[in-house]
Amino acid sequence: MMFTKTQFKNMYEDVEICIANIKMNPIQEYFDDLKFALNKLFQSQCSSVVYTENIDKLFFGLYIMPRINPNETIQAITSTKKLIVKAYDIEIDSKLFSPSIGLTNREITALIIHDIGAMVLDSSPAQEVIKAIDRYLVDNHQVLKLSDSIHYRQILNLGFRDAIRKCTSIFQLGSYNVEKDIFADFIDWTNYKESVLSGLNKIESTGNNINKNLDNKFIVLSWLMRVYNDVVGYRLSVIRLCERMKELSPSKIERKELDTLNKRIQLIDDDMLLESNKSEMDFEGKELLESIRLLQFPIDDDVYDCLKRSKNDLVGIVLQQDNIDPNEPDAIPDLIHNINNSMSHIKDYVENHETNKDAFKQFDAIYRDMAKRRSQLNDGKMYVVNYGLKNKFTKQEDQ
Repeated sequence: MMFTKTQFKNMYEDVEICIANIKMNPIQEYFDDLKFALNKLFQSQCSSVVYTENIDKLFFGLYIMPRINPNETIQAITSTKKLIVKAYDIEIDSKLFSPSIGLTNREITALIIHDIGAMVLDSSPAQEVIKAIDRYLVDNHQVLKLSDSIHYRQILNLGFRDAIRKCTSIFQLGSYNVEKDIFADFIDWTNYKESVLSGLNKIESTGNNINKNLDNKFIVLSWLMRVYNDVVGYRLSVIRLCERMKELSPSKIERKELDTLNKRIQLIDDDMLLESNKSEMDFEGKELLESIRLLQFPIDDDVYDCLKRSKNDLVGIVLQQDNIDPNEPDAIPDLIHNINNSMSHIKDYVENHETNKDAFKQFDAIYRDMAKRRSQLNDGKMYVVNYGLKNKFTKQEDQ
């Protein structure tokens, strides 16, 4: 953002004027004005402003959901490319203007600016979520399944976006970390820091800071990671839970997201049942013929190239591990992230391409080596990790 302080001050005050107008009369014209004012202030685009008349449900304050498409999520998780949120939707709780809480226009403005800024100004929110995903994969001895299905990707995408929302919103965090707030020292003419703190204190003193004691902001992400890896097993429980969550949620945006998740789950289930039946028939009808054919063909160029890349990845991982800087806090998380990516690509390639037994054994050895190194990095100690790729040749080999 290349603004002078005077320009920024004028744009900030435009947002405050919009809040004052909405407080007096929450009509669409003033929400459109707020969207316009926010889009002058931030490079990331506010796509919509939703207002919810919250009568009998829990206070949520603000619900700001990043707009990230599923392919961007997969790319962010499986590469080193940094992701910055470029668009978002914002929902405003009518209780934010409640006389019983007593927030001033300046306090509401500061809270809105805080939550948007924390989400869109740099790549740190996405990086924090990616590290949480890496920790989950290591702790559960898993790798990320790479699927071309848009239904699968939407599940992971919802978990990713929800986690970004929860690790940046002051209404989810329940506390204000002034040291992480980029605006804290720049907006000095409005008592911005004091407005954020006083606003949060008013919310807490009236019993509305419901997330203050919730330590794990990645509960939904962890749940959706489990669903992503076993849709058939979780299908019925997810459908029931989505319906129950929709009944309880005060947020229109969240209810819409839950509807989308529900539809994706059901579509995935249909696709997977068809695919599962086809795979079973193929195996029963052609097991012997397939085993003979796979064992006869040599390693072709495509398989060789993938093996070569995987071996090069392993060499790079070994070199990185041997040269870790103990004073660099991101060194081990970044290396674990690289290992997760390499393991995901190997698993995806082996499961979706034809390989002979020799090539499989080479892939499996690399995969197991990476898994062992990942566990060493996570626990800081050596122990046996005995898991590898699903063996396509087990039924053809002598036990």
